[in-house]
Amino acid sequence: MTRHASTLLLLGSTALLVSCGPKDTEPAPPPVGWHAEEGWTGSCWFPPNFDDVEAAEGTSGRRIARQESLEAMKTQWQGQRDDGVSFPSDVWDDLDTTLLGSPEDIEVVAQKNLGACKQVMGAGASTDAWADLLRKLPGQLTAGECSRPLRDTWFDYLDIGNGWQIPVPMCAGDSALITGTTNDKYRLSDDSDWITVAGAPGSQASGEDFPCTLEGCAVGMLVGRYTTEDGYEEVFPIGAEATYRATAHGTLTVTVNDSTYYDNTWFKSGGIEDHTGITVQPAP
Repeated sequence: MTRHASTLLLLGSTALLVSCGPKDTEPAPPPVGWHAEEGWTGSCWFPPNFDDVEAAEGTSGRRIARQESLEAMKTQWQGQRDDGVSFPSDVWDDLDTTLLGSPEDIEVVAQKNLGACKQVMGAGASTDAWADLLRKLPGQLTAGECSRPLRDTWFDYLDIGNGWQIPVPMCAGDSALITGTTNDKYRLSDDSDWITVAGAPGSQASGEDFPCTLEGCAVGMLVGRYTTEDGYEEVFPIGAEATYRATAHGTLTVTVNDSTYYDNTWFKSGGIEDHTGITVQPAP
């Protein structure tokens, strides 16, 4: 055999050895369930890949996996795992209620909870940040949502001795038809005329003590106020009837347009006292 042939044979053998060497091992799948890394002080709940669960077991399997994750996390929040973690119920009660209404959010919560748990069990952090996360999650999950749209009719009697009253929650886009009965009379002082929700004829309220001084806001008339969740307030005249459309989530209230309330009295006749009825209903 020539030197050239020997060299080719040696190179070929080396290439064969290299090609037949040990293959790279595939990474282990991420843990699912209770798991602790080396050096941790306790275990954390590792949720499954919910997409994989649904692919293998269908939507019912995904729902079951969500519930299993929630129940597992709650055992730790409640201090049932004897791992040093225990939160008062007021830390996680609102979150539990929120997840009952939107169980799909359990998937998000499980990942955020795992991150907080790792900081405690793996990095030695206190549970304060974890508790703070659980308190804030309900607000984060429901941000921008409106849980109480105007779908029903609200009725109550006007209290002419008090300010803003009869709170009615509304969502952005809701339109409310607000009406007050026009047969019931009251007056704002002992020497003033009897009026209805339309207010004193020909009057215009002025001065900072009146709830509404916009054009058309008569003294003593029924007026409305809408307060958004951000604290923005809009006051408007109602009288016997008005329609209001909410541009943001908030609360509608009404009152008599008066600067003082202590001396307001209802009209009485034959022992029967008037009382103005207020109705708030979805506008057609």
